[in-house]
Amino acid sequence: MTDIQQLLFGAFLIASVMLFVALITAPFEAMTWWSRWTAGPDDDVGDESRSVRNVIPDENKLAHTKAVVFYVTGIGTITGERHPKLEQHFLDELQQRLPYVTVIADFFPYSPAGIPLTGQRIFARFWRYSGRHRAFVTQNLIRLRNMFQVLVAADGRYGPIYSAGTFRIIREKLLENGHAPQSHQPVILLGYSGGAEISLGAAPFLHGEFQSRLTLLSLGGVLSSHAGIASLNRIVHLEGTADRVSRVSGLFFVHRWRIFGSSYWNQARKHGQISKIRLQGIGHNGPRGYLDPKTRATKDGPSNLERTLRAIQSVVDEEIRASGADEDPQGA
Repeated sequence: MTDIQQLLFGAFLIASVMLFVALITAPFEAMTWWSRWTAGPDDDVGDESRSVRNVIPDENKLAHTKAVVFYVTGIGTITGERHPKLEQHFLDELQQRLPYVTVIADFFPYSPAGIPLTGQRIFARFWRYSGRHRAFVTQNLIRLRNMFQVLVAADGRYGPIYSAGTFRIIREKLLENGHAPQSHQPVILLGYSGGAEISLGAAPFLHGEFQSRLTLLSLGGVLSSHAGIASLNRIVHLEGTADRVSRVSGLFFVHRWRIFGSSYWNQARKHGQISKIRLQGIGHNGPRGYLDPKTRATKDGPSNLERTLRAIQSVVDEEIRASGADEDPQGA
């Protein structure tokens, strides 16, 4: 074995060990959050680990809105508040296209306490560096780290703990934006990539807290056969025909296979609760992805971004009509 081969083998071995350690320790953050939150208000715990504060919703904020779209970003994020360029452009266009809808997008879903990677963490400096230098390696490290958290949320043992944390943050942000528990304005959880699974985990808690119609709009989402499906009025899955990530996730979560007819996923599909909208030629992310404003399926046709926005608007309008919020804009 040459020196170069030894070097490459050593680098591969170190990377494999690091990934293995990251995978087996992924549930620790959820367990740590849970132990601190359940310790009680008199124990010495950090403010970020405590339960979210009580918020009185200001319903005047939703006086001229008919629905709430809660955006749960994909695994490429490090803060949840500052989005990659394509995502931010997409969110700006979505709010402009839907002026009658409140869009909430300042949420970091890959931590049960909502702490961004650049927050109070041991490796915060490394993640800040990674965020400033979006090289191929650092981008994929961020994605791998967040993907492991998606697997925790989908896990039957740790998932409920993880989802209890993300629910509390979603609940707080809904209340801050004026969405009261008794409001009948629909809430559409718009989950991009791994954000769809995070949304699915929080659904049972949201269903128990709010009276409004609750829909999951999956944008190339990674979705398991989760018990949270039963808490949703509807799941709409937008999937590009060139999106391999979304397709592979359907194979990875075996209880979505049709042979498991009694699974949550297949029961919901059997009863028409799950629908799919196929977007021809669209991939998962980046160029040729859902949010690409330049790529077009045909020379004179709409861009990928435009087709994605049209599909989302169609689903949101359907949910507004189904909830009756079109007739009652104040959601009273």
